[in-house]
Amino acid sequence: MTDPSLAIQIAIEAALRASGAVVGGFSPSAVRIYDMSPPLDAPFPHILIGDDQIIGDDTECASSSEIAVTVHVYARDGTPSQSRAKAKLIAGAVRDALTRQLTLEGHVCDDWIYDDTQHMTDPDRLTAHSVVRFTYWTTATA
Repeated sequence: MTDPSLAIQIAIEAALRASGAVVGGFSPSAVRIYDMSPPLDAPFPHILIGDDQIIGDDTECASSSEIAVTVHVYARDGTPSQSRAKAKLIAGAVRDALTRQLTLEGHVCDDWIYDDTQHMTDPDRLTAHSVVRFTYWTTATA
């Protein structure tokens, strides 16, 4: 079975960077997207493409996968209320950007679904944190 995790990660980052709504949520700062833990001094807001979970579904005819993806949005913008509003704005843009067929290298994105969003405040009581979850179903092309 061909592991689609790198292809999904690359496609998600490309879709987020191509989204006018995601880019607009960061304005006037640059879009910051990390695929591993962000640096301790990472400026806000930023996005973390979280770890994915892959469930194989191989058959005699195809190498398929179900991929659960989590995208984290962190914002700290003035007051806690402003931080929450910024995180929710960006999380909504992430949902719109990723609830679609992604272009994957070596795989076809057969189906996709937006699962849910959870908004919370981090323990520092200043950082708003939104978690957006998706599931993608893929088939290897090679």
